[in-house]
Amino acid sequence: MRRAGARTGPFTGRHRHASITSACLRPDAAGQRDRGVCRAGAGAGGGGAARRSRAAPAPLAAVPLPPALTEDRTVPGTGALGDWRELTPVVSTPRQFRRVRDGDGLLVVGDSIARATVDELAAASGLSVAVNAHPGRPTAPAADWIVANAGLIPDRGLVVVSGANDVFAPLGWWRQVERVLAAADGRPVYWLTVHVDRWRGDATQRFADRSHSDWLNDQLRAVADRYPNLVVVDWAGALSDDWLSDGVHPSAAGVAAWCGLLARAMGLVV
Repeated sequence: MRRAGARTGPFTGRHRHASITSACLRPDAAGQRDRGVCRAGAGAGGGGAARRSRAAPAPLAAVPLPPALTEDRTVPGTGALGDWRELTPVVSTPRQFRRVRDGDGLLVVGDSIARATVDELAAASGLSVAVNAHPGRPTAPAADWIVANAGLIPDRGLVVVSGANDVFAPLGWWRQVERVLAAADGRPVYWLTVHVDRWRGDATQRFADRSHSDWLNDQLRAVADRYPNLVVVDWAGALSDDWLSDGVHPSAAGVAAWCGLLARAMGLVV
């Protein structure tokens, strides 16, 4: 990730991570902390058919909106998002996407953080995993892909790792979350909270990063209050500095912790 200037993004961390075994799925695994597992809904994986049978709530636009979704809490200092399209995505083959859908595996869509963690998640869970991860990509184009490929979402649901690249323009971000939920059609959507605090930035940038991260997470929780199938996995609330390599991307220890948080939220702990 480049330090902020006129163009400070996107977040594109490419890091090597230690191999993680299925131990990260055990509740007593080393490095896992009994905190911040998830929020909203039952929080267990599976049960997609039961969730789809529930009446969907009215879109948020049809009811009075909470302050987190209406206030403009933008502060200066984050800079601007760079051209993420120049970066190389990691995308599974069409055959793998179908295998995950038909076998109720894990579908992961996100940014560079998803890219950094998906291999370890696959090894740890023992499930078939398909991924669409594009470093630097904000949520709107990620939601575009999910909407266009909603038929690939397995009954187990969808893991979304997106929002870090939206700190540059957080106003109205919740509308992209709603688009993803509509595409999921009642199936669980596991969304990890956002934490951006670029250690190499100056005080103004770091304050803006943290403020916008908090605002994005407030938006996410406000949407979760309306949609029982949105499971907020509180990565931002659980992490410590040694879980990060640069204030944004997970370190090797962070990958293990990330895996454990998500596994518990999805009911994969054995």
